[in-house]
Amino acid sequence: MRYLALSDLDNTLLTENKIITKESIEYIRKWINDGNMFSIATGRPYSGTYRYYLDLGLDSPMICDNGGSIYFINGENKFFSIPLDTFKRLLSKIEDYASHMYVTTTTNVCYSYNLDLVPSWLIHDEIDSLKIVEGIVSKNIVDEPLICNFWCKASCYELFLEAIKEFDDIKIRDWGLHDDVYSIEIRSKSASKGNALKYVSEAFNIKKENTIAFGDEKNDISMIEEAHYGICMVNGCPELKAVCNFETTYDYNNNGVIEFLKNLK
Repeated sequence: MRYLALSDLDNTLLTENKIITKESIEYIRKWINDGNMFSIATGRPYSGTYRYYLDLGLDSPMICDNGGSIYFINGENKFFSIPLDTFKRLLSKIEDYASHMYVTTTTNVCYSYNLDLVPSWLIHDEIDSLKIVEGIVSKNIVDEPLICNFWCKASCYELFLEAIKEFDDIKIRDWGLHDDVYSIEIRSKSASKGNALKYVSEAFNIKKENTIAFGDEKNDISMIEEAHYGICMVNGCPELKAVCNFETTYDYNNNGVIEFLKNLK
């Protein structure tokens, strides 16, 4: 095998219409036939990723939930989840600070609080496989969580930060303040796209110098830093451009991923 390439989906491999172009599909399939491996690495859950996996005709591991889950066609899936007892203890301290909440798990069950406030693009149920349980999450949840998307009331933000200090096995990503709520992603410390890249490359005995990663956002930073070829899309965010060692010439609407691969020697 020559290379292992991981690509984010939204604003990286997918166009603004949420499709993979025919040109990209054809080239990626050819690239695989030439002895390389191509995998998806996305913040989406399985239910929002699998249709693109089929479009590309992949049989490689599929990395979802920002590295919280790795799905193998032939083999045992790998989850970097938050232990359920830890998560329930966390919720007991922060649930009153929530405006709304959405939790993906190691099953096809998701848990929500004030689901009508959760952005529809975050739910990602393209293959209609999700069961969503609405209500007080701490009372309902019985499945081990992968990611908790937590919208914290601005007035409670400092209390939230204080409450999570004792939990050294979780990590948060703060996506900022919007409409008087902070958008926060809570996950296991071991769950990241970079850790998933390392796991997959070791599983297939692929040398680090043969690893490639494409992304556009802050949740791609660990993957871009882990890969030998860490590539930010030209439309990527400043934080990712600051750590990448390559940048595409073309954006996500113009086959930026495959145009870079075509020039890789």
